[in-house]
Order: sequence, then C-alpha cells, then structure tokens
Amino acid sequence: MGTAHRQFWLRNRRAGLGLLAASSLLLSGCGVVAATPTTTMPISFGDAAGGTLSTPLTATPPSEGKPAPGRIPVYWLGLNGSDVHLYREFQPAEKGGDPIGEAVLAMTEGTPSDPDYFNPWKKAGTVSASISGKNVITVDISEDAFDTSMDAGMAHRAVQQLVYTATAAASNAGLTTVGHPASVVLLVDGKAGYNAFGHEVLEGPLKRDPALMAPIWIIDPQEGAGSQSALTVQGTAVPEGGQLSWRVEPIVDGRPAEEALESGYADLEASTGGPSLFSFTVELPAGEYNVSVFHGTGRANEDSKRVSISSAAQ
Repeated sequence: MGTAHRQFWLRNRRAGLGLLAASSLLLSGCGVVAATPTTTMPISFGDAAGGTLSTPLTATPPSEGKPAPGRIPVYWLGLNGSDVHLYREFQPAEKGGDPIGEAVLAMTEGTPSDPDYFNPWKKAGTVSASISGKNVITVDISEDAFDTSMDAGMAHRAVQQLVYTATAAASNAGLTTVGHPASVVLLVDGKAGYNAFGHEVLEGPLKRDPALMAPIWIIDPQEGAGSQSALTVQGTAVPEGGQLSWRVEPIVDGRPAEEALESGYADLEASTGGPSLFSFTVELPAGEYNVSVFHGTGRANEDSKRVSISSAAQ
C-alpha cells in the first residue's frame, strides 16, 4: 500500500453475545417504551430524517477530548425532553483489539451503563473497518445489525450513533491525521447505497451531525463510578439554555432524595462555536449519590449519574 493513502485494515470481528431485543427497548425513567416492532421518536418527525431539533445547531462537531488508553468509546441514544441526543460511555478494550471495529461491534451488541440511555441496534454478525490518511473511515457491517423497524428521526440518530462511535474510536486510538475532518463510509455486506432502517440511504462519506450531541453531557464520572470524598464532575454543555446548575442528592431507598445535599452553579469555558467545557468539585460524606447538571430552574437538558463516595473528607 502507498504511504500517501496509508490504511489500517482491521480484521473482521464476529459477534458472540445474545441479541438485544427491540421489544425490551426502554427509555428508563422517562416512561417511554419503544413498541414492538417499531422504534419511534417521542414526537412526530414526519418524513424528515433529522426532524426539528430543540438544540441549536453548533458550528463545529464536538471534539473527543483527551484519549482514554485501554478503553473504547461507545455512543448511545438518550431522551432529552421531546428529542433524542447522543451520549458517550467508555468500555474496557480487548488487549490488542482493533479499536474501530471493536467499538462499532460493542455499540451494536451492548447495553449502556447509564439506564437513561438506550440502544436501538441489533447485534452485528460481522464488523470490519479501515481508515485512510485523510481520516476517511470505512466500516463494513453485516445487514443483521439493521433488523429493527424505526421511524425516520430515530433512523437518522441510529446512523449518527455509528458515525460518532467510529470517529471517536479512531481519534481515541490515535489513528486520525491532524488537519482532516473525520468521516465514515458505511458499507453493508460490502455494498454501498444500503437503505438503513428503511429511511437513511448510505451514500458517500458521512460526517457527524453536531446538532445531535447532547446539550449537556457529564463525561466524568461515568455511571456507577466510585470516588473518595472530593468528587470532581466534568463535562460539556451548550452556552444557550440559561445558567448551568448542578445538584447532588443522596440515594434513599433506591431513589434520589427530593432535597439536595449540595447544589451550585458551574461556569463554562469560552465558547469556540460548539459545546463548552465545565468542571466543579464538591466534598461529600461516604454514601451513594445522584449528581445532575442542567440549564435553568426548570432543569432543562438534564444529565445525571449515580456515584458512590467511599470515605468522608478528613
């Protein structure tokens, strides 16, 4: 192969776990169940693939932030008001595994750690991937992964879920070249032009739709993480939507308490045309907590994580 168009060919991967049944797809805590056999958006999107978005279209797709060695990034869908957005989690990587193929396979067969997220895909029998020197990622996935009926709005988001996952995996593994935006050519059983979920024709390189990134997204800690007394929360948020607020509620009888133990406001870093970073630290006694970040007094665009604190501050 020529060095001008270097490619990292990643071996075929065969799935080995049970199917994620569409009939069990539940947006946990939101009361929205995807009826068998069709997965639909919570509001009508008509025939438009993208629909009407409640989040402002950002000028540039969000970056992936710092690499996470030994882990693979996987994007999931999550309900936010009357829309569905993309959220990322990290999973342990296989030793010596192929990062792009492994991440896409994990996306099709996995279940999010955060119960507020969900996955509309079926398990893929095979996934293979390659990347060129200009950051064009080619993913070849078997047709069985698309064996879910869904409306146009959800189909667009499911395809974008794969695009975000593949580009994130390439970036996290250091396979992308600086100066070229990443894109994905999606083949199904080796062929282009597949009509994904009956709504999305897969033609040409696909780029991230920045409007689908969650308007607020807690990057760290992840769901179920543990920490000692000082809990540092980091994430991204769009500047629009009002002041960025946070709450920490103790878990009582398996549910967040109505009264917050701690609360406050988080400042956003200077905007660069897209989501901005936020960070705050709070001292907590030992116990289990729900930490949430949201816009304004109505708790709009809220994202939350359950965490445990192992020891109190000294």
